[in-house]
Amino acid sequence: MMKSAESVLRQPVTAEYVLSVFQDQHRQIFLLEHDMLPREELTMETTVEEWQWQCDYLEWRPLGRAWNDAWGIALTDEEWRAVLRPERKKRLGGVCELIARHASAPVLREETFFGKPCRSASVFLTIRALLQEAGADVSEIAPSTPLIPYTNQFASTFRWNIANLAPGAMPGAKIMNWDHYRGADISLLWMTGTLPFALMFSLGSRSLWPLLFPGGFLLLFLLFRAELHRRGGRQLQFGNLRTFRDLSELIATRAMFQS
Repeated sequence: MMKSAESVLRQPVTAEYVLSVFQDQHRQIFLLEHDMLPREELTMETTVEEWQWQCDYLEWRPLGRAWNDAWGIALTDEEWRAVLRPERKKRLGGVCELIARHASAPVLREETFFGKPCRSASVFLTIRALLQEAGADVSEIAPSTPLIPYTNQFASTFRWNIANLAPGAMPGAKIMNWDHYRGADISLLWMTGTLPFALMFSLGSRSLWPLLFPGGFLLLFLLFRAELHRRGGRQLQFGNLRTFRDLSELIATRAMFQS
């Protein structure tokens, strides 16, 4: 019988590990947004300007603050400026070294079950603990539990904390039922935008005909929402992974373990 989710063990990171995380995030961004791998891999010698351009990142100040949140650190704007400006001269290696001096990351412990070590079960417990930290109710999560809807509700946890257990192991994410989600969103937007004008024309002409325009968009919205609900809502799927067992076994093949 498996133990309940426990606290996550963390250890300091190296600059090489930070770079591997950035490379994996770069890959994930391209697969999700462009359905292709990036043409160039990030290296320690990549300039900050190239890094920001390839990953469509923010200007240096909000970028530094965003990485503070992501890595759980508290560097000042001045410290970030020192490694991010000027963008054409600063290298990604400097960013990695700065983060490595302050950040830590989850580390996997090789647990023993029934007298034998089991890496996939150890990964499963760590994944469950990370989700618990993110606010998920993990009491119902077992190895056979489907990843969806957890992947959608806790997408950032899967794409960051869990993916960082073994950078490069997670398959590319894909948003399922995206067309219906966007269709409902756009229909609602057009209905809201046309309603004031339709009301003005309707009152001016003393006719209800102008209200057919927002009414049509409302109907489209309801149809898209109904079909989206029938399909199970918007879902984030990672390759062919279906259950927590699939995810745990995949990460176990690529992760580094602490005995």
